Amino acid sequence: MQETADDIVASVLATAGPRVGTSAYSTRSIAELTGLSQSLASRAVSRIRYPENMVESPPGTTSAYSKFAAQGHSPLALAEFWVEFPSIAVRFEPVTTPGMARPRVFERRAASLMAALWVSGAAAWSSDRPTKLEAHPQREGPYTVTWVPGEGSWEDFLARVSNLLSSCERSPAAVPSALLQRLASRVGHGLHGVRWVRGVDTAPESPLASDSNRVTVTEFPSPGRSERNRWLPRVELSATEQIAIALRKEMTDSGFAPGDRISVSAMTDRLGLDPGTVRTGMRQLADDGLLVSHDRGFRVPQLNGADVIDLYASRLHVGMVILRACAIQPKHRLLPARLALGALEAVARQGSRADVGEADLRFQQELAEASGLTQSARSFHALTLRVRMFISVLKLDYSPAADRLVSEDRRILAAVLEGRSKDAVRVWRTKQDNAVRHMSAVAPDTFDAALWDNLSH
Repeated sequence: MQETADDIVASVLATAGPRVGTSAYSTRSIAELTGLSQSLASRAVSRIRYPENMVESPPGTTSAYSKFAAQGHSPLALAEFWVEFPSIAVRFEPVTTPGMARPRVFERRAASLMAALWVSGAAAWSSDRPTKLEAHPQREGPYTVTWVPGEGSWEDFLARVSNLLSSCERSPAAVPSALLQRLASRVGHGLHGVRWVRGVDTAPESPLASDSNRVTVTEFPSPGRSERNRWLPRVELSATEQIAIALRKEMTDSGFAPGDRISVSAMTDRLGLDPGTVRTGMRQLADDGLLVSHDRGFRVPQLNGADVIDLYASRLHVGMVILRACAIQPKHRLLPARLALGALEAVARQGSRADVGEADLRFQQELAEASGLTQSARSFHALTLRVRMFISVLKLDYSPAADRLVSEDRRILAAVLEGRSKDAVRVWRTKQDNAVRHMSAVAPDTFDAALWDNLSH
């Protein structure tokens, strides 16, 4: 039970970003969020921050910081965090300008950094791959810790990082906000691509930062969560889904209309995949009704009001089943959905409002994952892929509805967490009614309002 609690709490801390220093991430708040007891949550925070095999003792005894200062050393601060698969370098440096002491905030920030390492999956990185971490003179010395698979244990690496954190000044500046934001945005990718240097990278990374596969964090994959990061929102994508994403972007960028031909070679160039993989993926999309297959290749499908009603009626009723199941799940099962809602709120507040619809769909899929209903989650995912394609084909803009989407999702999650399934279903029904009427506005002549009302009640 404690090991499960450790993983859940680590996921909360790792994705918190700079807000980890606030009261929203006290052990009591974490316990309320996850449904764990406060003693389990508190013990988990301590185990994450202070690995069992670390040399120094946890708070309550003489701290590493006091010993470090007594020896005449200057306190430390994080100076660099660099990930180049399959290696990690964490460098500290002596503080030249002391910051304002806030020990509690510092400890929560330190725990967040340790949690990001905890859930990254780096412990399983293979030593068969050549090390890509480039040489750097500042990465040598007593204040630098490097993880290279096959050269020492992961547990020892964590212990050394924790020890150096304990020798840092007790100021939030020792673990900067920009680094915490970078870790929070990349932890679902195993920290791949994190490159932070004090004084160079000062701006937080956007919630919509793109990874090396040309897809954004707001895109989500097929159902099924890895055992290693099962409490984190998923971000890995199958080749078929990458093709679907590229198609939607191509439609937007090139102005494709229903009936237009989609070239396999163009998708091959855009994705960097081999033609066989692209063609297989496009055939799968055609089988799912997201493309039309013909002798000469593939075309953008034609859509009418009946197609829209069919799609949203199916999503409405599958979603109702999912919400009823979510309402009887333990709170910690809903953690990925809570984190996805936070991403939606961040996009609506800070990012491109045009992407809020995508973040909204991701939140919905996380609820489907949390339901524990495998078949319903898969059905809902297939229907959501179709929604995305419809949005692209019809060139819909959901940015004016950003505030409403955030409000609806907050109410749905609150109702589910409190076990009020009827209230969650009521909001969901209203949400789908708004969505179908918005999408059907592009085909008013073929939208049968009476049919929709009949199917949705």
